[in-house]
Parts: sequence; structure tokens; C-alpha cells
Amino acid sequence: MRDAAAGATRSLFSRRAAPFWVAAVAIIAMAAGFIGFGGLAPASRTPAVIATGDVARTSLYSIAVLDTEFTDAVESQFLEAEPGETLLVVTVRLENLSDTAVGVQHSPDRVESRMLIGSEPLLELAGVAATGAARSWQADGTRRAVVLQPGVPADVMIAWPIADDDATAAAFAAGAVRIDAYDAVEQSGQVIVSAANITWRRAELRAQLELEGAP
Repeated sequence: MRDAAAGATRSLFSRRAAPFWVAAVAIIAMAAGFIGFGGLAPASRTPAVIATGDVARTSLYSIAVLDTEFTDAVESQFLEAEPGETLLVVTVRLENLSDTAVGVQHSPDRVESRMLIGSEPLLELAGVAATGAARSWQADGTRRAVVLQPGVPADVMIAWPIADDDATAAAFAAGAVRIDAYDAVEQSGQVIVSAANITWRRAELRAQLELEGAP
């Protein structure tokens, strides 16, 4: 009698528990698939494609492409392309949306923007490869370092040396050349090797600014 009762109890438990365990296994399997396909990863924002003249806004700055040209030299900046290269010169309107003055390349006071310098600049040429470092200056032709005051738009010229070849011409003809504009976050903290204690660190790609023209 005792063995029969124990068997009946186990049978009853198994029948009642089966739906629960089936549901639990199904939920675990769904959760594993959700995580495996990146369900818990941060949502990535699709970068906006911005036409010439339109403004792209990030957390700390805004930018609009005003003009694109190609040249062998910029005499006012003592800048000259190497043989087999040309200078892609883009005029942009930049506005500093933070509350502290910041330089486009050189850092005023204790703020470093890294807009054009470093391994992860905020503004990066895409679609063609730059063959050297970018240079920037004020659109009025002066050689002073460009410093963006809070809330004051500034027209800035940026030059990238690029290859003067058929591949470059084809990339521009296909509309594949752009400036990738990355969002930025302020990172504070004294750094021994740098005078800056506030650095704009590159975050996600926010916008892709189209460049028109042909070399």
C-alpha cells in the first residue's frame, strides 16, 4: 500500500509539474535567443545623412557643410599637396553647444575637443582615405588657432590631403565621400601627460555629412 501511494504521489506531481517545466524551458530558450541576437545590447542609432547646408547636431557641437573644393595649395596657410595628392578643403559651420570654449585642434585653457586629432577624432573623413593629418583654420584666412566660443557659430575650413587618382574621382562621382560626425561626451579628470582636465571623448556615430564636387 505504501509503495502504491508513493507511486501515485510521484505520478500526480509529475503530471502537475510538467506544464510548469515545459513553460520554464521555453522561456529560458527564448531568453537565450534574445541575448544571443543582441537583445540586451545598447540600441544603436542609425546615423542621419545630412545634405550640404543642413545642420547636424550632437550633444556638444553642431556642424554644417557649406562648401567643398579641391586645390593643390592654400597659400595663406603655407599648405601644399604632395605629388600625386590633392587637398580636399571643406568649409563648415561649427557651433560649440557646451558652456566652455574649446579648440578645433589646439586646446584653450583646460579643454580638449579632439575634433580632428588623435586616433578617434570627432570629425572623420570617410569614403576616401586621408593621406595625412587634417589642418583647420578660420574661413577668413587668418592663421590663428580656431577656438569655438559657447553658442557662437564659426565658419572653419578643414583640409585633408587625399590621393589624386581615379579611385578618388570615382568615390566622389558615386556620392560615397562624407564627413562622419561622432557624438561626444565630456570626460573630466587630471591627466599627467596632458594639460587638459576636460576631454571630449568620441561616442556613437551621429551623422554622415555629404560632400559634393569632384577633383
